[in-house]
Amino acid sequence: MQHRSTPLARTLGAAALLSAAGAWGMALIRNGAGPRLDILAPLTLAALFVLGWLLVSRSAPPVKPLPATAPANEKIPGKLGALRRDWGLVAAAYLTVWAPCVAACAANEGRESIVGELYVVLTFLLGAGLSLCNLCLFQSYLDRAQRMLRQDAAAGSVLAVRVRFGTPVRETYRHPTGRGAGQTGVTFLRYIELVPEDETGRQRTVRLHATHVGHSIVVSEKHLTHAAARLVGHDGWLCWPTRWREIAGTDKERRVSAAFVSDSGHVVWGVTQEEDYADFLRNGAASVCETDAALTVTPLPRPSRYFPQVHAVHLGIAAVGALLALPFLLDVVPYWARLLLGVLSGALGLFAGMTMDGVGVDQEPWTVRERSHPSLQQAQPAADE
Repeated sequence: MQHRSTPLARTLGAAALLSAAGAWGMALIRNGAGPRLDILAPLTLAALFVLGWLLVSRSAPPVKPLPATAPANEKIPGKLGALRRDWGLVAAAYLTVWAPCVAACAANEGRESIVGELYVVLTFLLGAGLSLCNLCLFQSYLDRAQRMLRQDAAAGSVLAVRVRFGTPVRETYRHPTGRGAGQTGVTFLRYIELVPEDETGRQRTVRLHATHVGHSIVVSEKHLTHAAARLVGHDGWLCWPTRWREIAGTDKERRVSAAFVSDSGHVVWGVTQEEDYADFLRNGAASVCETDAALTVTPLPRPSRYFPQVHAVHLGIAAVGALLALPFLLDVVPYWARLLLGVLSGALGLFAGMTMDGVGVDQEPWTVRERSHPSLQQAQPAADE
């Protein structure tokens, strides 16, 4: 169950990250042999703030659907708000990737050993490499095609049709791989079914898919999840860029960016596939609509990232990693044990952090379905015979 993100929870989370950053900074400063209380103090504060964040997040009110009572918007907003960067995620990601180097520096502190120095160098190179990978966290959460839609809306017109926000679906799609007879693959899709208000026999429900571009794979799926928890049953506009032919012509899967603009004042970003948009864009069912530059819609506020089934395990792993660091931070074990505990502590910290925000934590709003490629559906009865 998703919980709301409260000001107190955000404050405690930020304090935990700042305290951990302080501990990381102290560990990288050469301080000679002896107990490292300068590291232990901010590390203890970080643990206390994390505990407070857990308690506050757990007691926060759950996310509930918004009432679908807003009057219909006759004009489409010209300002479509972009997804905001998650600075908490950025900070946590960088603290995570430098955890092994921090443990190495603290374990090797005040000693002169080739093995220890090699350990520090290797973990530094690991942190530097992963930090470069984390640069993707700073990229725009809208891809080029979605930015074109945003620009078209700001310029004054989009292609649009009135729809109702319908069922959120998590689909398992089986299909041939093209690598030989009998070779099949599985694709996992997440999308929202948008139902046109004036639906006829020719027009099918449109599926608004998550965008699979770089880091936006995760961001877009979570964006749809937040919308699925709050906007089911809401009416609004499904918008496509007026330059949709240019987008479809350069996308190898011929997808076109789209956005659902709810009457309640929110925007949900995604993409549509050719089989869904063909009737509306190629056959003209969606009309060119002017936008109002004075109107603005924004994405839904991000809920708390707290999930009991995830944080209970992964924060426990991180806590074990921190406890393994205590003996060498207090300087009560021999040098070889310091290095061994440093390896274990840094590895556990890295593992806990990199898997904390993983897949499989936002399953509640979704309806699970299975679908197969037509060729597999035809083969199934023959196999049964």
